[in-house]
Amino acid sequence: MLRIFIICMLIMAPLAAPLTAQEGDPTVGVEATDQTMNNAIAAAQQSLPLFLCTATNAEGYGPEGGFLKVQVPVKSREIEHEIIWVGPFAAWDGENFAGILANQPNNMPGFNRGDQFDFTYDMIVDWSWRYPTGANYGDYTTRVLLSWAGDEAALAKYTTPPFAQEWSCE
Repeated sequence: MLRIFIICMLIMAPLAAPLTAQEGDPTVGVEATDQTMNNAIAAAQQSLPLFLCTATNAEGYGPEGGFLKVQVPVKSREIEHEIIWVGPFAAWDGENFAGILANQPNNMPGFNRGDQFDFTYDMIVDWSWRYPTGANYGDYTTRVLLSWAGDEAALAKYTTPPFAQEWSCE
């Protein structure tokens, strides 16, 4: 059976858009077996601990401009998961998180953009941080989507590597 991920395509809109419900945000369907996207998710998950220990404060609150992309199981004939940005967010105990839905869900009845959403660490597939200096860190899956779209100008706005070399958890 072909599984399809719905990837929210809003790249920077959550940072500037008011938290009002919209009629579905732009999405891109990606096959669950797509190796390029799966590699991006794996890289994002591998760097997630570094992002969290660098960006969250002592109480577990994420930084201004910080978002997590969460894979949510849904009941739909077309897809098994909706992937949606959440931010701001808080990491309560390293396993349990809460945040504000930054996009309008397409397949999550009862939830709207701006609603609080609780999730667990294992649901996180990507992270994003628009740093105060204007640098854009993370966004591993967004980088893949932009490369597929051939949007070199948008890709140039992201740092290489996707995290700052000086970040440390020590």
